[in-house]
Amino acid sequence: MLDIELHCHTRYSPDSLVKLPDLIEHARKVGIHRLAITDHSEIEGALLAHQMAPDLIIVGEEAMTTEGELLCLFITELIPDGLTLRQAIDRVHIQGGICGPSHPLDPRRFGIGLENLLKYGPEFDFIETFNARIRDVGKNEETERIARQLNVPGICASDAHTLQEVGISRTRIREYTTPQDFVAALREAELIPHYSSPLVNVSSRLAAIAHSLGFDRD
Repeated sequence: MLDIELHCHTRYSPDSLVKLPDLIEHARKVGIHRLAITDHSEIEGALLAHQMAPDLIIVGEEAMTTEGELLCLFITELIPDGLTLRQAIDRVHIQGGICGPSHPLDPRRFGIGLENLLKYGPEFDFIETFNARIRDVGKNEETERIARQLNVPGICASDAHTLQEVGISRTRIREYTTPQDFVAALREAELIPHYSSPLVNVSSRLAAIAHSLGFDRD
C-alpha cells in the first residue's frame, strides 16, 4: 500500500517557503510514498522536484479558475489562470491528467462552492473531501457526503505549506499503473485525516510577507 500526500506547496507558491530538497527528504522520513506538489498556478517546482525524485513526486498544480481552485495531478503543462472550470477540466484531461476541486466548500480559500460542485461533480476524477487546514469541520463533512452522493472518490490531504504539515493527513491506496488506474484505486482508498494546528495559517502569512520582501526561490 502507498501513503500519498496529494496537496502540498513549496516556495514556488507565494505562501510557502519550503525548499524542494527539504521537502523530498522530509516526505521520505514521514513515510510518504508519493507526493503531489500542487503549487498555486505554477508547475516549475513540481517539474524540478520530479527530476530530483521521480519515484516520489507527482507533478501537480492548484490552478485558479474563474469559479475557484482546482487540484490538477499527473500534468505536464501549466493550467493557466483565468480559465473557466470547464476549460481547465478539459485541459487537464487532454494532457492525460486528473483533477478535482480543493476545499470546494471553503469560501475563505477560493472553493468552487456547492452549485459548481454539484454541476461539475460527474466530470471530476476525485473530490478533496478532507482538507487539514479547514477550520469549519462541517465543510469537510458536507463535502464527503456530496462526494458519496455523486459517486466520485474522495481524497484526504494536508494542504501542506510547511514541512511539519506534510503527511499529517494522507490517502492510502494500492499500487497503480496509470493516472486512470490511480482514480480506480482511489475508490478503495483508506483516508487518514488529521487536522493541522491553527498556527499553520500564521506560517503562510509570514511566508507571503517573506516573498513580498524579495526572498529568492530555490
